[in-house]
Amino acid sequence: MGLYNGYDLGFRGLDVKDFATLEKWYRMTDHFGYATGFKDFSEIRQRLLKSSSPQDLISMIDIGQGNDAVGFVYGEVKTVETKTVLWIYIIIIDPVFQRKGLGSQAIKQLLQFARQKYGPLTCIVAVSERNIKGLMFWERMGFTRSQGMEESLSQNGTAHVAIMKRVMK
Repeated sequence: MGLYNGYDLGFRGLDVKDFATLEKWYRMTDHFGYATGFKDFSEIRQRLLKSSSPQDLISMIDIGQGNDAVGFVYGEVKTVETKTVLWIYIIIIDPVFQRKGLGSQAIKQLLQFARQKYGPLTCIVAVSERNIKGLMFWERMGFTRSQGMEESLSQNGTAHVAIMKRVMK
């Protein structure tokens, strides 16, 4: 939590009323199709409802002042070969609040929280190569493409996906 550009940016858990907002955002494929993987919300709803793992990072992004959520972030912390990895699956910022730095600030706070809680870790995101805005966003956040991971995915039949990572020591 912290004041940013006049907004009291913070995270909170999902509430039942948030599902309507999430469903609305998922239907906005012109804005969020790449962020959501063009998936139907019912698929994600089930995952969110079943989630009980403390390694899941599922939060609405708030700006205080009693407003509705302005965004959503979903990630998961995993251990891979004795290393801690944070996969950020989805970040959404409501179109009304985009281009104000809230997404950047939310990711900075998320990474800081994860680093403090889990120690050194590697953060990974998968971004469609067609999502130029998404690629530029993650580059601004200090992420770089992982050619090795991309080649591995390509060999397994997944194409046109940029794997971006950032090591947090």
